[in-house]
Amino acid sequence: MILKRNIFSAILFLLFFATSSFISFNAFADRLLHDKAQYHSNLWDRVRSGFALALPPNNKAIRKIAASYIQNPQAFNRIVANGERYLFYIMEEVERRGMPMEIALLPIIESAYDPLLKSNKQAAGLWQFIPETGRIMGLEQTVWHDDRRDIVASTQAALDYLQYLYQRFDNWKLAFAAYNLGEGAVSKILAKHIHKGRSINFYDVNFPVEVKHYIYKILAMKDIVVNAKKYGMQLRPVPNRPYFDTVKIHDHIDIPLVVRLANISEIEFTALNPAYNRYVIKVSDQPRTLLIPREKKEVFVRNLETYHDPRISWQFYRVKKGEKISEIAARHETTVRQLQAINGIARNKNITLGQKILVPQIVAENRANNSSWKKRVQRDQSLIYVVQKGDTLYELAKRYRTTVDQIKRWNNSDENLSIGQKLVMLRG
Repeated sequence: MILKRNIFSAILFLLFFATSSFISFNAFADRLLHDKAQYHSNLWDRVRSGFALALPPNNKAIRKIAASYIQNPQAFNRIVANGERYLFYIMEEVERRGMPMEIALLPIIESAYDPLLKSNKQAAGLWQFIPETGRIMGLEQTVWHDDRRDIVASTQAALDYLQYLYQRFDNWKLAFAAYNLGEGAVSKILAKHIHKGRSINFYDVNFPVEVKHYIYKILAMKDIVVNAKKYGMQLRPVPNRPYFDTVKIHDHIDIPLVVRLANISEIEFTALNPAYNRYVIKVSDQPRTLLIPREKKEVFVRNLETYHDPRISWQFYRVKKGEKISEIAARHETTVRQLQAINGIARNKNITLGQKILVPQIVAENRANNSSWKKRVQRDQSLIYVVQKGDTLYELAKRYRTTVDQIKRWNNSDENLSIGQKLVMLRG
């Protein structure tokens, strides 16, 4: 009886263990990654352990590329320095997905780890997504925010895309070729080889020279990292720990305020949050995620929670019928150029009825509470002056009880007057 009871207990234990193991698999996998991280103080050691692609023996092209970096180690280490903020995160994501660690070297080739880089083909970010591919991969691109430059969003999209390409071609070198040349182009080249009974091994395929060079460069980077000591190179060490953490932002906020509350420099903010195009972080339906240096997160969150003043110095304004940007700029005591810059409006582009633009908030609030200002707003149409023959800025300033400099500021212009020119003028 005791034996039966023990067997039954053992079966229950095994069932419980199997069920709990299944439920906690992700936590268990995360724990394994955490344990693995403890083995290496230098991230390069951990990166080396994840390499998976074989180097072809005695490949002259690869040796030539590697030699160019070996002879100029400062250039290679400058790229490494650029990537220090991002390499740990990318490496962990590659490792978590079970992908070859050579992928962590791709941003070296694509952007030299510069998330602000934009190519002449309009590719942007660490992973150099062109606009169309970015949209296909769900990367939002607006005047406010470009996810192609977002460190987390672009990395996830790039890894998703590379996994898809690997499933499509069943070979990592071909997947890299498709990432560089395009899936359709690689498919056509392979189809021709298959039709003619030729090998579709990467080294046998008749790819364009630049595509071959792209793959060789990846392998050359790997060769340098693996054999740095042999080549007499001292790779700049990268700490094997997270550089940044994330914070959710639920309301619009000025970037300079974020910088102040986090006690970081604008350079540091931009390096970690290069996706933001404007002075203000605009939050729509979903909260925005900011990357903050890990050691500054607690300070930032605490300061943000206790900060009760307005978080933006700008407010949204809806353009009314017949309004011109010069009129709106004058009304809010700013310049046309500044409104264009903050709202991403091209200098030769007009604003449209119903368009929402940012205007200075403090000025707007003060003016809204000022009855004399309200009267001026009602007379807006009469405040547009058409320059006549013989007019001078001095005479107009005297007539409208203002100054020459104020007229120039209202109209964002330092140029001389011309007959027929329309000027925004506010009566004194």
